[in-house]
Amino acid sequence: MNENLSNYRLNELRTKLSVRPLDIMLVGVTGAGKSSTINAIVGNDSAKVGVGVNPETQDFKPYYLNEYIRFWDTPGIGDLPTKDEINMQIIGSYLNEQIDTIIEDRVVGKSYLIDIVLIVIDGSGRDLGGVYKLLNNTILHNIDTNRILFVINQADVAMKGNHWVNGKPDDVLSDFLNRKTESIQKRIENEIHRKILRPICYSASNEYNKKVLIDYILDNMCKTREI
Repeated sequence: MNENLSNYRLNELRTKLSVRPLDIMLVGVTGAGKSSTINAIVGNDSAKVGVGVNPETQDFKPYYLNEYIRFWDTPGIGDLPTKDEINMQIIGSYLNEQIDTIIEDRVVGKSYLIDIVLIVIDGSGRDLGGVYKLLNNTILHNIDTNRILFVINQADVAMKGNHWVNGKPDDVLSDFLNRKTESIQKRIENEIHRKILRPICYSASNEYNKKVLIDYILDNMCKTREI
């Protein structure tokens, strides 16, 4: 497939993001598919992908879709507790980093580097412990809830690979995924005692719903970044 998204909604992006790129940080447990998601969107294999549950991303790297959208890959959570603690501290430092806002070569103020945190959830399982750990220990302390989006990757293996037909879910799997997104939304809201936007499902490895994923990000981006 490898559909090029670099020009997708480009005129709108030029209007809304004239000062600097929209910076989107992907976080999640090891194996959820953060790097695969970046590769599916950006359209190359720049982000190294781990095999199975073995982590590949060891640091924080930016990847440009175009001059208006930039993704940040991060190490996964759920390996060693000591490493998790270090990675979460670094995630927090990135979320608190501020940069100059420059208009016509003049500094007019400061803004946070990271505009949106995209929490990638493994759609093949039920355990949200790592997601809760990220939220409670780091994310919620450093960024407003309206700048956090939840997405569910690996829709193709949500029912152990069953009911995935010709690169998309059949009616049975579609119904299952619909119920899964509702369940995950409720579970996260009960854990953090805050409302969140309903997650969307996609498959990075099959490039299923990747335009839906981009639309989800752009339609819900922080309003203060419409400059």
